[in-house]
Amino acid sequence: MKYCLHTLAIVLFLIISCQQEIPEEDIFDNPLDEDVVDYDIPALTLFPSQVSANVNSNFKVDVFVLGVDQLAGSYVRLNYDKTMLQVALVEMGTLFVDAVQEPIFVYEDNSQNGWIDIHTSFLGSDSVSVSGTGSLAEIIFTSLLAGESTLTFDAVCELVDPDDNPIEIKGFGDGVVNAN
Repeated sequence: MKYCLHTLAIVLFLIISCQQEIPEEDIFDNPLDEDVVDYDIPALTLFPSQVSANVNSNFKVDVFVLGVDQLAGSYVRLNYDKTMLQVALVEMGTLFVDAVQEPIFVYEDNSQNGWIDIHTSFLGSDSVSVSGTGSLAEIIFTSLLAGESTLTFDAVCELVDPDDNPIEIKGFGDGVVNAN
């Protein structure tokens, strides 16, 4: 009997302690959630869209495409403030990764003018395109000065289907970097 009362007390404690209300003031603003972005898709966006960094430290930003159908290639130009940020590394994202065939991935960092050009092309072993949401590139920046700067997509960005027809980019999700 003592064992049953002890078990019952533990069970009641667990039930009561697990009944927590989810605060209604929580804001779900994930820039990769197509339901909460304030622009149309397909779109290019950054994740995270807001970064806090220490001066002289590195941070990562992913370039994502959202809600695209039959994507075979992309050209992305990302502008950054060359006085506040420096590109440390650019690597291929995961959207075009194939188990057999490596995608084409080429980038150019023009630190004199403050932009990065990223060219990607899908060379899948069992299909000619991908659809959905995914990372095109990962960029490691170094924060040079304290203050706020932006990462913005240029209007020259382009997405194409397997026949090299343009896919309209209907939205851009830019980024903000706050360095302390």
